[in-house]
Amino acid sequence: MGFTVSDLTNYVNEQSKDLITALHFEGATADIAMAHPGIKSSEAIQLLASSPVPQSASACSFNASGDTTFSQAILSVSPIKWEDLLCLKTLESKWTQLLLKAGTKYTESDIPKMIMDDIIAVINEQLETADWQGDTASGSAYLNRYDGLRKIIAAASGTQTATASAWSLANARTIMKSIISKIPAALKGNPKVKIVCGYDVAETYRQALMDANLYHVPANSKDQQGIMVEGSVHELLPLHGLDGLSTSTGVANPFIFALIPDRHLHFGFDLLNEEEKAQMGMDQYQKNVWYSLEIKRGWQIIYPSEIVEYANS
Repeated sequence: MGFTVSDLTNYVNEQSKDLITALHFEGATADIAMAHPGIKSSEAIQLLASSPVPQSASACSFNASGDTTFSQAILSVSPIKWEDLLCLKTLESKWTQLLLKAGTKYTESDIPKMIMDDIIAVINEQLETADWQGDTASGSAYLNRYDGLRKIIAAASGTQTATASAWSLANARTIMKSIISKIPAALKGNPKVKIVCGYDVAETYRQALMDANLYHVPANSKDQQGIMVEGSVHELLPLHGLDGLSTSTGVANPFIFALIPDRHLHFGFDLLNEEEKAQMGMDQYQKNVWYSLEIKRGWQIIYPSEIVEYANS
């Protein structure tokens, strides 16, 4: 007696149209750097350095002495694209049919907006990582479109190098003090100089300060940002593009920097926010919806002698 349901499968309600996407961090490096729009291939950043020489004025004479030097840093951009074909008919046999309009003729406007929003969010995440970790010699398609700031700074001549032991919770405070000590005299005490690092490094340093009872956040405070290097005016500026690098070793792999973002970092592109403007269309023969997104992007630094870099020893 009773119900017999052995021939039925367990029920799963798949009627919801709500799509929950993975979380993606937003790009921030391009927002804090000096922007150079309208670059199709390369642009020269014009630099000026003067060195007047003081002289004795005890006699009636004129002696020309000193130099005014013009130089350039070349900022080049690389063309990058993302493109794919999306066949909406493949959604018809699954619950995803609920995302489609009635009828069998689809156009590019029938792609659910959330799908394109997610694609663009992933692209912005990829760009933020490449802005620091990019390397044209890399075997990764996600990193080899252009050289990132980490490689550019490491290859530059004259940068200040902070030497210390390997990064760890126990050594975090000592390493940060070493970085501060290497800031050039002309920039010491300038709060515009930020300590740029990944969020993982910032959290380790925060924990080191808390363990030493040097970091206090009121119990009712919602602001967990603004980590200052102890005994200095310099604030940590965590960026996701530098996440996960604190275990790398060697001078070619710096992952903490002291610099002024909108002075030392120069971001080249063609059109502002072009990475958020995908073209879409319909293949009238194969009935696929296509999207294509193209940008130009590149980085350069200036006055590397003013930049401090730290890498694990």
